[in-house]
Amino acid sequence: MKLKSGKDNKPSSNIDKEISELCQGLTLLGIKYDEHIIQKFQKYINFLYESKNRLHLLSQQDYNHISKRHFLTSLAALDYVKHCRNACDIGAGAGFPSIPLKILRPEVSFTLFEAKKKKAKFLKHLICELDLSGIDIIDGRAEHFKEKKFDLILLKAVGKINRLIKIIDNLIEPKGCAVFYKSHQIEEEIRTADNELKKRGYRVEVKKLFTPIENLPLALVILKKM
Repeated sequence: MKLKSGKDNKPSSNIDKEISELCQGLTLLGIKYDEHIIQKFQKYINFLYESKNRLHLLSQQDYNHISKRHFLTSLAALDYVKHCRNACDIGAGAGFPSIPLKILRPEVSFTLFEAKKKKAKFLKHLICELDLSGIDIIDGRAEHFKEKKFDLILLKAVGKINRLIKIIDNLIEPKGCAVFYKSHQIEEEIRTADNELKKRGYRVEVKKLFTPIENLPLALVILKKM
């Protein structure tokens, strides 16, 4: 499958490379996919390229590694999404990890929090481009949200655990969990948050992984509400 290159887009050969790496990574992760799923990821890549000169969504280098460093890394939490009904993403940015997860699990409802108005606008246009339903974009801060709670909270590149516990506690359902995407060197950060986590009734699990293809270290820190 190929996408035509257009204004502000990468040449089709670059997009073909991204799709090839995506398919390779999905296979390594044991994730089943079809043409419909791959087409959504193709559109996602193209939309990121189209927005490149207007918004700072990714580092310059990462525009050459979208599938490996963003799509496939996002999908590391797929097993947790399989068992939830309502998920939220705090600081959604360019849509990672929530949009790749939503593409694979369209039946799950997602709420994306993005306080920066331009990025929130990008996300609203993106979900229209990908024809995704059951997904809301909140252009405000998660700590001010009181409409509902979630059984899964996703946090990627948004700060230290101890600074986010109160926000998580205000959003999480009983027996829900929060999943942080972190590096393998996570022990000190967990120790710093340990007392507050115990006081608020959280059990901590750490799942250390390596990303497919690049084999980079990745840790999922899971906070389970008791």
